[in-house]
Amino acid sequence: MPHLTLSMSDQIATILFSNPPLQVMTPTTLNELNAMMPRLKEDDVRAVVFAGTDEKYFIRHFSVEELDASASGQGSNWDVNMDDLLLELEHLPKPVITALTGSAMGGGLEFALATDIRVAKDGLYHYGLPEVSVGILPGGGGTQRLTELVGRNRAMEMMLRARLISPAQAFQYGLFEELVPADTDETALDRAQSIAREIAQRPRLAVAHIKRLAREATSPVNKDMLSLETKLFGELMRTPEAQALLKAVAQDHRKEREAGS
Repeated sequence: MPHLTLSMSDQIATILFSNPPLQVMTPTTLNELNAMMPRLKEDDVRAVVFAGTDEKYFIRHFSVEELDASASGQGSNWDVNMDDLLLELEHLPKPVITALTGSAMGGGLEFALATDIRVAKDGLYHYGLPEVSVGILPGGGGTQRLTELVGRNRAMEMMLRARLISPAQAFQYGLFEELVPADTDETALDRAQSIAREIAQRPRLAVAHIKRLAREATSPVNKDMLSLETKLFGELMRTPEAQALLKAVAQDHRKEREAGS
């Protein structure tokens, strides 16, 4: 039984993860996603949404059984390195949104941290990178991406203490961009797909350039990135789509100014 299933609707690719009964990620999960990447890169896919099918867990964590086997040299075959695959997701020229439909720890949270927008629902769920409790560290980019999102000291405190946090705390720390209230019928997947549909209606090239610039942004701001921003701005200004949209808004503003004079 595959771990991942992909469906298309309204130019949105929704990928559901299912691996009962533990709902853990394995090399098979990553191999399946790697095989899906060419489809996700096609132009008719305007946004990608990931979600889980389990009511309790999004992706519980990476399989501890697989890690134990790997430690003794008996792990499964990997078609792609997890770091490379998550970097490829980050560089897709379209938004990648995770609906955290349950708790996520270890590799499950690391996967979500590599996506562009994270949505969760408030409730009795938990999130964190507790690998230190079994003598290892987050090995799927977690030490870097968590630090980037919540700051060095907060990230160290969470990882060193193997601390799990609630959806409300995760939203407060900046791990999630959207938190669906617990007292509503709306699910995290509902909200994620709504956001995806909204962005999918925006001009494709503008979305791609904005994502690239935001992903490559540096602190402090540097001249090279400002120059790239200017270059891409100029490219967009010359596209027929932008010219038509700008002309329509300019005409509305002229009418408004004339009506007020």
